[in-house]
Amino acid sequence: MASILLVAPWGPTSLTFARSARRHGFAVYLLQATAQLRSSWALPAVEGSTALPAELVGTREGLDRIKQYAREVSASALVAVVDEELIWIAEHRTEFEPWCRVLVQPSQSLSRLLSKRYQADLARDAGLSVLPTYSLMSPGDAHQIPADQFPVVLRPDRQDDVQPGFKARLMRSAVTLEAFIAECDRLNGPLIAQPFFDLPNLLVHGARSVAGEVIACRCFLVPRKFQCVSLVVEPRLFPDGLEKSCATFARLAGIEGCYHFEFLYSPSENRAYFLEVNVRMGGTTDKVARAGFDEPALLLASYGLIPSDGATLATSEAQRVVNKRTLLKHIVSAVRGTLTELDHPNVSRASHIAYSCRDLIVASDSTFDWHDVPGSVKFLVRGLTS
Repeated sequence: MASILLVAPWGPTSLTFARSARRHGFAVYLLQATAQLRSSWALPAVEGSTALPAELVGTREGLDRIKQYAREVSASALVAVVDEELIWIAEHRTEFEPWCRVLVQPSQSLSRLLSKRYQADLARDAGLSVLPTYSLMSPGDAHQIPADQFPVVLRPDRQDDVQPGFKARLMRSAVTLEAFIAECDRLNGPLIAQPFFDLPNLLVHGARSVAGEVIACRCFLVPRKFQCVSLVVEPRLFPDGLEKSCATFARLAGIEGCYHFEFLYSPSENRAYFLEVNVRMGGTTDKVARAGFDEPALLLASYGLIPSDGATLATSEAQRVVNKRTLLKHIVSAVRGTLTELDHPNVSRASHIAYSCRDLIVASDSTFDWHDVPGSVKFLVRGLTS
């Protein structure tokens, strides 16, 4: 059995990848950038695992350790999930290839795509709709935003450019925005502000081969959001023109492998507004796989490790998918009153709890697999006790 080395934290994405790869004849070995290695009991679906101290990521010693472990397990391919590790490994692909194929696109294009400003410019060129976007570098820049555009959602252009770090913040006025920027300990790049709308999201998951062909693309609705992530995912049809524009974006960006777009979706207009794109597996990989889009297999197919037609065969096609561990966290947050206006939809605390209780019963769990009941139970128990 051929082996694949997965450089990633252990979680739903890694579990989904390992299961998919095993179905297609690959043994997966896990390398975690962490100080504490989980016991093998807590890692169902992988053949073996090792740890890399987090402080060695980006160093010569860290790279040598990855190479050593890849040789120990006879890995013929290497996959990563975290942006920092993706770029690091892509920059040193010549140290692995040809004996171990690096399933990552070139580091230069990856680095450019970490900028949300660059993404927004590319989205406009591809014909995608983009909300008014403001770039802020100093507290005084807050007043360049017209008053009728507030409240706005604030995000870093590049995640590592700001301290303390954050994913998204809601700002109700120029005064509060100015104060927030002034309190940042470090700001090495701009913050991006866009008008806030209490709307669902759309996801577009796709895969593009190294030859430039989009081999698969699916659209999903996100009717519920929690802590800036997708709480519920449902398959749906593409709004007019969206699939073509996403393919154009992928071509302009030179994307290889799997990717997923996030859009703000206006049902009344049947229109999607571009938010961002990620050129990797991510937080919805497990959910869309449960809904019939086998993103890990399509990543392998993009690089020619398996036939693309075989990668599109779904093991299941659930119509409403959640991660039930996250649902439990959502219920706890609702009970404690810590939900925010970014947690869509903006309803009462009781309604949030009722919706999550309903989804615990009627929605499919993204990590439970009837073909791997022992592994599913182990993963659930690990999540509840860690």
